[in-house]
Amino acid sequence: MTRRFVALAVILVLGMTARAQSVSIQLDNNAFKVVGWQAPSAPPSGGWPSVLAVYAGPGTLPIIGRYAVENGMLVFRPQYPLAAGVRYRAVFHQPGQTQPVEQIFDGPRQSTTPVARVERVYPSADVLPSNQLRLYIYFSVPMSRGELPGRIHILDKDGQEVRAVFLPGQELWDPNNQRLTMTFDPGRIKRDVASNVAMGPPLVDGRQYTLVIDKSWPDADGNPMVASFRKPFRGGPAIRVPPSPKEWRITSPASGTSTPLVVDFGRSMNYALLPRMLKVTGPRGSTVAGTIAVARNESEWRFTPGAAWTAGAYQLIVDKDLEDLAGNKIDQPFDIDVFQQVTERITTTTVPVPFTVR
Repeated sequence: MTRRFVALAVILVLGMTARAQSVSIQLDNNAFKVVGWQAPSAPPSGGWPSVLAVYAGPGTLPIIGRYAVENGMLVFRPQYPLAAGVRYRAVFHQPGQTQPVEQIFDGPRQSTTPVARVERVYPSADVLPSNQLRLYIYFSVPMSRGELPGRIHILDKDGQEVRAVFLPGQELWDPNNQRLTMTFDPGRIKRDVASNVAMGPPLVDGRQYTLVIDKSWPDADGNPMVASFRKPFRGGPAIRVPPSPKEWRITSPASGTSTPLVVDFGRSMNYALLPRMLKVTGPRGSTVAGTIAVARNESEWRFTPGAAWTAGAYQLIVDKDLEDLAGNKIDQPFDIDVFQQVTERITTTTVPVPFTVR
């Protein structure tokens, strides 16, 4: 009797083990899938992370992402693509089982082929004011951080590097590591500041320069760029007068058409701010949906509506933090620092510019 009981227990244990071992985790197109387990439609009390978690490298905190049940299969999709050269550990705790299912996966194979390029640089003009404030550099793929020193140069007409041009210690990237914002040293731009008096502005009116970005700059995979980048330009007169919407020229479209609204600023503006600091409202005050284009060296803003214009009174709503190339905001020169009391609420000040569609 005892032997039969032991044999039956062994059979049950082996059966449970076999069922547990039949569950596996698969990596398919950047998604981790639990195979061999029927997932319930609703997560357990501890949430799906208590059932399935994925860790990067030796990390002890799971990576973030989205869970879903697809055709009875639990699926986890990381919020960011898997990184080359990183090993991932997926752990599945099957309810009712004490032994978790754990599997190791390698991230995608690291490419050794250079693909990175500098796609564009703003300002796009070939004459920049001597008090130019920012440069925006757009790369074709994500780039490595911490590589800035020695990768970007401003050369004079003789090919000699101009020193202390940019704000030291600054490396501002967008979330995708594809847009880098470079700021010229404000201390050399603002008049009567010590470094401006001692060294003068970074750029001099009438002199020739070349922006050089080295080919050796590694992308996120550690590969150098396909080629270096060079942009010749000339220093121009400083811009000290702030932009004023009253001086802008607006070309109104005709009703019944989808002709773009055209705004001519009369000067180049900060490219990165133009898509989000101007909007159009209709006769009833609601925001008009549409697409934005920037032209003529960032001196022109074009808005094409999603539907044909209807006759009526419209407004161009301008955020007063919109800047020109020298950092002058709407009706506020960059030379003047305005210190306001810090509040918990962030406020946005706008100015309306009316126009009529006939």
